Amino acid sequence: MDVNPAALQRAAAALRGMAYEHRLHILVLLRAGETTPTVLAGALGVQQTLVAHHLRHLIDARLVCRRRRGRNLFYALPDEPTRRLVDEALRYMAD
Repeated sequence: MDVNPAALQRAAAALRGMAYEHRLHILVLLRAGETTPTVLAGALGVQQTLVAHHLRHLIDARLVCRRRRGRNLFYALPDEPTRRLVDEALRYMAD
């Protein structure tokens, strides 16, 4: 099987992005739908600045997208393949 070097780099970046417990937890929470950093911070029990730090990494890894409505930012999983990736990571560890 030939591996596209660019695809390999993107896959490695995605896996690095998921490699922290808070980031994986954020991804799990976003499976339920779009939300704000304030809601995520409350669910994680951490400061909003820490959530913002992790969201930046998740955006860079293309695991999360953001949308602005007025002064508010909303975050979500970008697509179904990302949702499946999160589901499979959790399933892998549950077995």
